[in-house]
Amino acid sequence: MRGYWCGFAAAAMIVAAACGTYEVATEEVTDDTAAATEDEATADTVGTGLGSKDASGDIDSLDCGSQDVIGVSYPSVKITNRSEKRSNYFVTDTYESADGSIKYDEVIIMVLSLNSGQSMTEEGIITNEIPDGAICKVTEVQRTSDE
Repeated sequence: MRGYWCGFAAAAMIVAAACGTYEVATEEVTDDTAAATEDEATADTVGTGLGSKDASGDIDSLDCGSQDVIGVSYPSVKITNRSEKRSNYFVTDTYESADGSIKYDEVIIMVLSLNSGQSMTEEGIITNEIPDGAICKVTEVQRTSDE
């Protein structure tokens, strides 16, 4: 199972690198109070990746998570499909230093087969240690048709 996740993570990083990233929201990661509002999560222009339209308005919330006792974090994103078709979402959540000079980790959170008008919260996993004062932000939202 570990090999599956490693392969998936490598493929996800290749897709993210090919699509580029754009700064969207910043938020300091602290204890268990790291939840972004919709306005914070979509404050600037969001990269669309392979999606044809800006789907940043479909992000309802971003919770950056907090590290558990073994140093693993579980960020989550809540999405509402505001398009007219069943859609798949790929949301890139990036952790970096406050000045942007160091990237600590990133995760692509997938929400699949979401019907028009439906909402869903999905989590990702961050295995690298994220230092205090790090910034968590959405850097890309891809929405593709599932029809």
